[in-house]
Amino acid sequence: MMTDIKISVLVATRNRSESLSRLLERLYAQVDALPFEIIIGDNGSSDETPKVVDGFRDRLRIHYVREECSGKGYALNAALKHAQGNLVVFTDDDVRPYPDWLAQLYAASIRYTDANIFGGLIEINHEEIPGWIKRSYNLMGLLTSAHKHGETDVIYSYGQYPFGPNMAIRRHLLNGIDAPYPEHLGPGTKYPVGDESAFFLQFSSPGAQDRIFVSAAKVFHNVEQQNMTLRNVLQRSFIAGFGHVQIRWPESAECHSFHTSTLGLILARLSSCRSFRELACISVRYIGHLMGSVKFSTKS
Repeated sequence: MMTDIKISVLVATRNRSESLSRLLERLYAQVDALPFEIIIGDNGSSDETPKVVDGFRDRLRIHYVREECSGKGYALNAALKHAQGNLVVFTDDDVRPYPDWLAQLYAASIRYTDANIFGGLIEINHEEIPGWIKRSYNLMGLLTSAHKHGETDVIYSYGQYPFGPNMAIRRHLLNGIDAPYPEHLGPGTKYPVGDESAFFLQFSSPGAQDRIFVSAAKVFHNVEQQNMTLRNVLQRSFIAGFGHVQIRWPESAECHSFHTSTLGLILARLSSCRSFRELACISVRYIGHLMGSVKFSTKS
């Protein structure tokens, strides 16, 4: 079927109708964007989410898909079945995109013909982040989704992938795959981290040169204050280490070297911690990684 849609924007949501409404207002205000559609994957909401979506039907090309199986991956896979755009863009319901966000992502997909995966700048309010977390690069990425790789476009480094609030992939890569987004990782599962890497690894090996950070494609992402308490940071650190083992990194000498260097990086961070709290979180993450390695190696 012929269509003029160039971009499909996918949003998984659950009981966040107010945030979703603000996101849709921002998408309506996009400038210079080629024809785009929005596909909402509702992961079993019991609030006003359907009503909010209906309120935008006269202003946006918007589709509503309900998925009762708990997990962001299930909602996104249900939404992906309806995507028609050449470029599939993923974001979160609590994001505020800049007015030219979609235009910048699509322009990059035209500019970089050898690239298949695109990520953009994710801004946060640093004043909302406790000082001991701000001083830790490791914890900032884990807890806030802050994402910046410089002032200009750049190829992602080995093993680095875009983050969920601002990422895109060429749709032709997804053709013929029934459920490409991981359903055992990510929000709504026992391991609410690592889903982006697990998703992109299917299409781009850690050392591939086909992932581009697009500096001008910007969104602002709200930081959830309840995630900033020491108890929650420790819990998330453990889960991050434990769940990371489930990401299917390819078996290769290059990848083995990467994981060896990752261990070295963990040890280096342990020795350079600036606070007891940071030391505790990194230690707990490493313990989670070790426990996950034991558990999943035993199962296999």
